[in-house]
Amino acid sequence: MMRILFLMLLFSLSMSAMAATTTTGENSYTQDQIRDIGFEISYELRCPMSINQNLFDSQAPIANELKAQIFLMLEQGESKEAIIEFLVQRYGEKIKYQPSFSVATAMLWFGPLFLLLIIIAVAAMLIREQHKHQRTNGNSYE
Repeated sequence: MMRILFLMLLFSLSMSAMAATTTTGENSYTQDQIRDIGFEISYELRCPMSINQNLFDSQAPIANELKAQIFLMLEQGESKEAIIEFLVQRYGEKIKYQPSFSVATAMLWFGPLFLLLIIIAVAAMLIREQHKHQRTNGNSYE
């Protein structure tokens, strides 16, 4: 009898532990966390209608709808990354101020570096030519 009670207790404890792990798998945020994370997301994303404004600053109707969607998803327990991924899938990579690295965005990431290297190389060649020209002109007068 004691063995059966022990097995039933062990079984009920394991079932409650499994239930606890499945319910804590979802994010549950406090209202302050929802507000803070929602503001972070709306600062990081670009408004699809307004030119060069983030969702937080934009007053376009679509921006207000997206902000409401963000807060709704946060209340449902979605993570920040999941919300951003949802909006990227819906509006494309252009909604992010800092696009992720891919073949399509490689020029955005490395373009300024390549441009700087080209400018430095051209400046070095011009300086070298100028020094060479000054040396040859200086030697011909002697």
